[in-house]
Amino acid sequence: MTSNALTPGIVAGRLPAEDLVDNFSDLHPPLDDHEALVAADRCYFCHDAPCMTACPTDIDIPLFIRQIATGTPEAAAKTILEQNILGGMCARVCPTETLCEQVCVRRRRQAGRDRQSATLRHRHVDGSRCAPL
Repeated sequence: MTSNALTPGIVAGRLPAEDLVDNFSDLHPPLDDHEALVAADRCYFCHDAPCMTACPTDIDIPLFIRQIATGTPEAAAKTILEQNILGGMCARVCPTETLCEQVCVRRRRQAGRDRQSATLRHRHVDGSRCAPL
């Protein structure tokens, strides 16, 4: 059976590879190593960590941020994936602005300026850094 862009139904190869890449690329690119280090340096590493309490998957956010800050993104990925095997997907769809970022002490102190971007830090180590557990 031949197929082209006008073939009705679900048929493989209807879109060129470039269109697939454009359609399924991330809205915001992930942080590079330097940007991740700068973002990690902003964390206060709170004792009671309200961001952890707000996280529906109970990821140890201060720990994985500290691991990014010390230059061990593989360990940060392992920390995330041990708690949430779907960490890579969640890093893209989690509404962090209403969860962990909303309760961030730094954000509250600075009235929203320079808010922590948990999503971008999480995506920096979204599982591509280590093998599945």
